[in-house]
Amino acid sequence: MLSTVAEIIRDLLIFVAVMAALLIALIVIVSKMPDTNPLKRMLTALSYRLGATLAAGALAVPLEPIPGIDVVYDIGIPIVLIWYWFTFFKDAFDIKSRRGDVAEKGTVADDRALTPAEH
Repeated sequence: MLSTVAEIIRDLLIFVAVMAALLIALIVIVSKMPDTNPLKRMLTALSYRLGATLAAGALAVPLEPIPGIDVVYDIGIPIVLIWYWFTFFKDAFDIKSRRGDVAEKGTVADDRALTPAEH
């Protein structure tokens, strides 16, 4: 019985280690991609959303004891996060159609390079 539990825990630890290695490999591969790559753009947007959600949760702890602010926070932050995540999913479904659109500081000449915008 005890050896069976030990084997299950060992297998779970091996699985977690392999998943962590795959995650690190994915991060390295995606970071090497050009900025116009749709996968890199989507994973960057996902990172921002996860960071904002984590920051909102961490900010809740010191704000909860303050009367008034906690009510505004409890109502406002979920609305803002829902809107923020909604824009991510809306943009994720449109990512194929936005391949050749205007980037932040230039226009996309092709899938490999950004050129300055013409004024």
